[in-house]
Amino acid sequence: MDDLRREFWMHKTSAHLWAVEVSERDESLFACCGPFTPRAAGVVALDELAYGRGPTLDWLRGHRAEFERYDARDDTSRRVEAPRPDTISAEVVDALLTEARRLARAEAGTVYIREPTGLRFAAAHNEQLERRHGWAEARRRLTAGSLPLAERSIASYVLLTHQPVNVVDAYASSAEQPYVFNPAWDMKNDYRTRSVLALPLRNARGDVVGVLQLINARDETGARVSFSPALQEQVAVVVVAWAPRLGRV
Repeated sequence: MDDLRREFWMHKTSAHLWAVEVSERDESLFACCGPFTPRAAGVVALDELAYGRGPTLDWLRGHRAEFERYDARDDTSRRVEAPRPDTISAEVVDALLTEARRLARAEAGTVYIREPTGLRFAAAHNEQLERRHGWAEARRRLTAGSLPLAERSIASYVLLTHQPVNVVDAYASSAEQPYVFNPAWDMKNDYRTRSVLALPLRNARGDVVGVLQLINARDETGARVSFSPALQEQVAVVVVAWAPRLGRV
């Protein structure tokens, strides 16, 4: 069996980091996780990240010449101190979203963090948009703006009630539900949201500080399916495990 090593690679142009699994035998790329800012190297250990394959790995393989190995210990010019206990790190929520998506085989997902004016898009992934526009443009589209708490969205409902929401088909919601799915983003980006799983995010003190929302679960063949109760429970366990890293707001 091929031995793999894990290391950070930096994109020379954007200065973003990817965590990669590299074959010791032939230096081929096996899996990846990212992108992150350089701060991630001091926040999350390489062995704590959830590595995966897919369009991002294909992109890395095709642009390998644009990267160089990164070691935070040798780069004091870019090093940033680890976040204080009372802050929520962007790198941490991005890594949380990556792990939750991999567990659920979710095509997309968002981490919302509560702010005085509403819910901020702290991290967002969407494989279809990344294939279509590249990861940088996809992230820009996914994180632009904020979500008002006054809007009857799934995320705002979860934040305010502290209750999870598991929707089989977002377009089949009924008038009796206390939340409403807004298809405007789907229409603008030629996307189709089907299954949705949203869970409250708590910090180490137990305060609800945000929402994890996963979109379009898939089975082993890649077909879109609903989030099963068992899978919802597994994702909830992951959310609880990450609570100590979410600080206090």
